[in-house]
Amino acid sequence: MKTCLRFLLCIGWAAALGGCSGMLTSDQPPEHVYWLDAVTLRSGEPPTENLPDLIVAVHALPGLDTDRILVKEPGARLNYYAGARWPDHLPEVLTATLRLSLESSGRFDHVSSGSHATDAEWSLNLELREFFAVVSTTGMPPQVHVKLAGHMNCGSGDFAITAATTAPARENRLSEIIAAFQHATDNALISLGAQMKTGCFDQEISARRRPPQLLSSAKI
Repeated sequence: MKTCLRFLLCIGWAAALGGCSGMLTSDQPPEHVYWLDAVTLRSGEPPTENLPDLIVAVHALPGLDTDRILVKEPGARLNYYAGARWPDHLPEVLTATLRLSLESSGRFDHVSSGSHATDAEWSLNLELREFFAVVSTTGMPPQVHVKLAGHMNCGSGDFAITAATTAPARENRLSEIIAAFQHATDNALISLGAQMKTGCFDQEISARRRPPQLLSSAKI
């Protein structure tokens, strides 16, 4: 009887140790986190005084508010690459990348994100409409699509602003697909910066250079 009891206890201890070992090890590959760099925006010589404050906000269409690296497959099926993700959900990632890029232009006194900066003079509100790799032919490298659309409010008023770019991956490997995401994002941010220059800064310069209108005097 004692021998049987010892045998059962040994089996119990072995099962417990096996369970602990399963919790500490995994057959799944490690998850990789990928970063998107900001782009340096150069749009002429920035002013040296009276720089505006800017608040930026990016929201996403349903399905894009995720930290997964998305791929749009044939049949309009939205999937994601296993074992890989962005450091945060896409609205937060794009907001941070956009904010850092606009700071590099030297045209703003302060660039903020989120609802805490409600006193900013200018605001840029964008909706993320595309941010995925598109596979049109199975087995072939995908093409990355990035699209942002919204409104810019600045000293010259409010106007619509849109940036839609694509970038092909050179190979059907994740590192090349991430490079295509970076390239497409860079081009989208450069496009936004150019539109802000034309719609805001150039308009302000023109307004300052425009001579004051003289009141016409009535003949007596």
